[in-house]
Amino acid sequence: MLEGPPRIADYWAMTPRLGFGPIIAALCLLSLLVACKGDTGEPGPEGPEGPPGPPGQQADGGIEPAPDGLVGRVMEPNMEPVRGGIVYLVPASDVEALSETPIDLFLSPEETASDPVDEPIEDLLDVNGESYEKAAVDGDGVYRFETLRDGSYFVVWTPAREDTIHLPGGDNSNVAIDRASLIGMQLDIRVSGQPSESAYYVGSSTCLGCHALQSTYRTAHNIGLQVPGSRSLMQDVGPWPDIDDGLAQFEAGTTLYYFDCDASSASTHDDPSVCKVQVQDPGVGVRFRISLRRNATVPIGATGAYFVEIENAVGAQPTETLDVVLTYGGALGKQQYLTRRSNADGSYSYFLLPLIYNYEGDFEYGTEAGDGGSDDWPWRDYRSDLWYDFETNTLRNPDAAPSPEESFDNNCAGCHMTGYRLDGNTNDGWSARAVSDAAGAFDYDGDGRTELINIGCESCHGPGSDHLNPSPTGRFMISPGLLTPGRRAAICGSCHSRPLGIGGGEKGLPLSDENKMPPPGIRRADFAVSHTTRVSGDPDADFFGSGDAFGHYQQYSDHIRSRHYRNPSRLVTCTGCHSPHANDADIASSDDSGNANALCTTCHNPQVNPELYPLTNHVAEVTGVDIHSSFGADAFLCTDCHMVPTAKSGAAVPALLDGLPSSEPTFQYYWNDIASHRLTVTRWTDFAGQPDQPIAFTNGCGVCHGGALPNTPP
Repeated sequence: MLEGPPRIADYWAMTPRLGFGPIIAALCLLSLLVACKGDTGEPGPEGPEGPPGPPGQQADGGIEPAPDGLVGRVMEPNMEPVRGGIVYLVPASDVEALSETPIDLFLSPEETASDPVDEPIEDLLDVNGESYEKAAVDGDGVYRFETLRDGSYFVVWTPAREDTIHLPGGDNSNVAIDRASLIGMQLDIRVSGQPSESAYYVGSSTCLGCHALQSTYRTAHNIGLQVPGSRSLMQDVGPWPDIDDGLAQFEAGTTLYYFDCDASSASTHDDPSVCKVQVQDPGVGVRFRISLRRNATVPIGATGAYFVEIENAVGAQPTETLDVVLTYGGALGKQQYLTRRSNADGSYSYFLLPLIYNYEGDFEYGTEAGDGGSDDWPWRDYRSDLWYDFETNTLRNPDAAPSPEESFDNNCAGCHMTGYRLDGNTNDGWSARAVSDAAGAFDYDGDGRTELINIGCESCHGPGSDHLNPSPTGRFMISPGLLTPGRRAAICGSCHSRPLGIGGGEKGLPLSDENKMPPPGIRRADFAVSHTTRVSGDPDADFFGSGDAFGHYQQYSDHIRSRHYRNPSRLVTCTGCHSPHANDADIASSDDSGNANALCTTCHNPQVNPELYPLTNHVAEVTGVDIHSSFGADAFLCTDCHMVPTAKSGAAVPALLDGLPSSEPTFQYYWNDIASHRLTVTRWTDFAGQPDQPIAFTNGCGVCHGGALPNTPP
């Protein structure tokens, strides 16, 4: 190599290796350049000013600030810029005004779709979007407001019309920010993608290969359906040590007696209990018996390990023996049991056996006013009319006409399975299946592969095939926390609202006319018209006259009517209080463990709500009884008054035993077992005329203030 500036001799020395041609050409060109170069002239006149260029970026990747405005970048969760679309500033005052109109749960699907008040951000954009402050997003994903009007705003991004891979929202779309905090700020916005229509499910095991910290092993969603006494690799029942209490009665060889049956309720189905059920022979009125059995020769986990024998106590019929292939529930107060029937085409249909185990049940219930009677005993009837013909006093099979539509596949499975698909019809039977997964709990469709028969990753994030391969990675998946608040809540609300569907015989699943469940990220308006014939529960059978939910899995119907869903500060959705992955110790169920107050005061802290502190003073102010201010700091739970269990899944539980005044008979009040999510205070006026309506006062308050209750309860 040459060192230092080259000399002519150096070039000459290289000619044997390079040949003379290139060297001579280079020397000639250099000579011409030197010969032609003249003296530098005077600068010419300055030309006209060009158009202004786009705002520059700072050396660190930031955006040139707007001192009186707001700038930022719209990005995928993987930080890749999202080009196009519009960033809106939705005034918090408009959301406040929207909340003054109550949400009507009982509109028709078409009326719900056009309701302008039930989706607090997107409804406002539909009506007022043209008048709101807005900024277009450029090719680098950058948006810019040069100035901002006074007020507080929800900052919301909406995709361009041609953008089919993103959904509206952003990580700031549920929190109002005032102008003083926004001006001069760079507020980057992460938004959610979505899978394409051709995407397919890949199974939670695939997802957890990269996202192991986001497992759902310890959630009620993931342990709802189990092989009796056995768990899959992705099911952790640690939080529910008593989950197999019902199966223990199979081990003991328990016999259940079905008696005092009211066959008229079989036609209305307002109450699925047709008969009373107990473990002692009542002697009279028994229609049939169900014996719970465990076959010790069959290993736990294999079909046939647990079974029932149904025997007609009135007519002479052979005893029916049915395997218990799956347990259903166990985390929220009750457990049911599934058996499997074969259809003519070789597929399977699953049916719930006519028994429910109530974890909190007690045979003492039913002896005093105010409780649910035999429905609150340890064992309860469930749709025995599907298994016994009360007109002819004969056993029957639920897969016989006209009952195939009552199968679990058609009524329930879609809200419990990942990658749910439904085949069949009412005449031939319905058969469901889920996505195959090596770590799945059970081979539901009988094809030799285990399936995800519970709620897994893709139930909330969408099918994952598109997410696996693209570069850059991290795209084409639903990120619920980046959606508008209405869409976030609707992911849970699709199942937690007791809808009736369009497909599958118009039963208890929100199925489209193609038998598909609503995709995560859908708007409530689209959900209503595409997936329901009834958007929420039955106003007569599923709700008290007060508006509180009586039927369970209606938390969404409660929540969207609460102040938390529509207000000018923070639009709270389900995951604001519930961790879908159960990996956050501070986000748990609102029970009496002490977590409830910590959870509530995360938002309702002394800085935001000083009027609530100390909490004992708040209770004293609300009740007008000053003595409460002298109680300890942990004397009251927020949920004791604001989340009274009005809904019922399993059995009612005793609340206040009112012995005051002593001159009146003692009266036992009851609560149900699923908390109301309206976050209001149910009062005595709500109790009037409905003695089974739980109210706030019948918690610990009545221990001291029982004399304030009427001498004769309703």
